[in-house]
Amino acid sequence: MKKKERDSRMELREDGGVPYFIFKNLEETGLVRHGFSTRLGGVSEGYLASMNLSFTRGDREENVRENFRRMGRAIGFIPENLVLSDQTHTDHVRLMTEADRGKGYTKPLDYQDVDGMVTDVPGLVLTTFYADCVPLYFVDPVHRAIGLSHSGWKGTVKRIGAVTLEKMSAAFGTRPEDVRAAIGPSICQDCYEVSEDVAQAFMEEFGGAADERMLYRKENGKYQLDLWRANEQVLLEAGILPEHLEVTNVCTCCNPDLLFSHRATHGKRGNLAAFLMLTGKGPDSRKELCRQFEFREILPGEAKQAAEIERICFPPNEACSEKMMVQRAAKAPELFLVAVDRRTGKLAGFLNGLSTDEAVFRDEFFTDADLYDPEGKRVMLLGLDVLPEYRGQGLAGELVRRYVAREREKGRERLLLTCLESKVKMYEKMGFRDLGVSASSWGGVEWHEMDCTLEMTGQKSLYNL
Repeated sequence: MKKKERDSRMELREDGGVPYFIFKNLEETGLVRHGFSTRLGGVSEGYLASMNLSFTRGDREENVRENFRRMGRAIGFIPENLVLSDQTHTDHVRLMTEADRGKGYTKPLDYQDVDGMVTDVPGLVLTTFYADCVPLYFVDPVHRAIGLSHSGWKGTVKRIGAVTLEKMSAAFGTRPEDVRAAIGPSICQDCYEVSEDVAQAFMEEFGGAADERMLYRKENGKYQLDLWRANEQVLLEAGILPEHLEVTNVCTCCNPDLLFSHRATHGKRGNLAAFLMLTGKGPDSRKELCRQFEFREILPGEAKQAAEIERICFPPNEACSEKMMVQRAAKAPELFLVAVDRRTGKLAGFLNGLSTDEAVFRDEFFTDADLYDPEGKRVMLLGLDVLPEYRGQGLAGELVRRYVAREREKGRERLLLTCLESKVKMYEKMGFRDLGVSASSWGGVEWHEMDCTLEMTGQKSLYNL
């Protein structure tokens, strides 16, 4: 990958064979899931290979939908929550609400000429499209609001970045100095030759700021334009603090094997996409989880779904087989707690176990459902599973919280589990105590054993409902 000589905290990551870019300053807010796609990791073919994310570039619809599913798995969203732009190089920014969920993906757009979007609704995935133009990301950590805008040369002259901030201010009370912003992968100055009329528009709009660092004339009468610097200027003048702004150092046109570029391919290309989603973390997160998910015991026909989720969440040597999952669900359905996405009717995650009077976790609990004792005072937890696209919303914690409360009401005394050392701190935050390295050798891996006492002691607990 070719990079320009400028500092940037943008990182290229990969999940499940799908690479994508993220910005550290946005990630560090702890409030969003976001990413910028590459052309790799998808199923499209030919000049659209392989991660084309446009329904209008001549691709097969099933390919595009599979590509969105793969991006969702990698970044952590479900495609049914996408909200797509309708880009026509305007400065129009639209407030997106719950009513817009799925527009452009599961239902038709009922708006036009939208190059920017803002929202404060958790779970909505704002989505804009690119093949050289500039993606602009905005996160307001104070008012828990986000914005995402597409800025080509026309949008830059119209200062769509500033318009986006104004829209966030009017809708949510956003102050630019609080906002974390990022300028994403797009065409660099070395690759972006423009005509005199475009250059004149920038000189008129930016005045003295349109110096040779932003725009310079060549002997052929054409100009080289730096959209990164121009958008940086727009955002700084709008009140974004320099320490809150990250700017890309990766050019779409310089990296045609990694990114789609209209200029590099003379228009024969697919589309990249920027994604930005506000997660459900925060004071209203539990209300949002209750709105989105139904929490209940597993139903007879859902065991195979649970097994597939287990296959996705764990490596083969650790995952429960479909046969064993079916046996567990048949033997002790009341010891499953599943989270069902109300929109799709499918499982998003689950927690399951077997009750017993035994005091120490052993591997046989994973393979022998007949060890189940319905009157047992202890529960051996066998798996906490959440699909990747549902992570980052607090769903795993909510499953544990509800499971603890439910089993406490049944008179259980203790929950036990085994986990990798890397997960110990996560479970400690959920109220479990680390008992040290377990005797378990399940999957040929070293495990820690942890427990949670369910007796009502009156102390303040994360799981007191």
